[in-house]
Amino acid sequence: MRKLLLLLTCLLICCCSTLALAADKTKAADDPDAIQPIAIISAAEMNERLQVGNSEDLLYVKIKEDRVEVYQGLATDRSLHKQLILTMPNTEMLRLYTNNKATFAQMNKMLSDYESSNANFNGYKIITDKDTPKKLENGGKIYRLWFMKIEREKQSRRGGWNFPIGIGIGIGGGHHHGPWIGIGW
Repeated sequence: MRKLLLLLTCLLICCCSTLALAADKTKAADDPDAIQPIAIISAAEMNERLQVGNSEDLLYVKIKEDRVEVYQGLATDRSLHKQLILTMPNTEMLRLYTNNKATFAQMNKMLSDYESSNANFNGYKIITDKDTPKKLENGGKIYRLWFMKIEREKQSRRGGWNFPIGIGIGIGGGHHHGPWIGIGW
């Protein structure tokens, strides 16, 4: 009876902790303090804005072919960089554009640091690279880089080989008579 009560208590604790963890994750996703884009524009509008070449602290994140999110204030605040990286879609190449050298340098450094340290972002790792800056006619530059979050491979619970089952074939001995086939895990 005591073992049954202990088992039921353990199951109750596991269920409660799982529910609390799920509530924390949904609360983090709906956090009003999370970074939000100041605008969502088209790729053509982004190109027009970048060609002007002003050095405002704006970062353009091209998500799909024609969807660009605009973020502001990333040149000095590293916590905003991390929030941006966490909120971006997974397994999709994201292109970043800016005319501000400080914003480019901060984003490039942070993404490169995360890639080299092999940091874990909710089961994803970061890969990144930068392109050479595009020079504008007015003397300005468009700084370009990209990053992607790639899902990490799942570790085997048994370690070593990743075979789901083992198959053994042998000639019986002891109380077994004749050949036998054994399947186990």
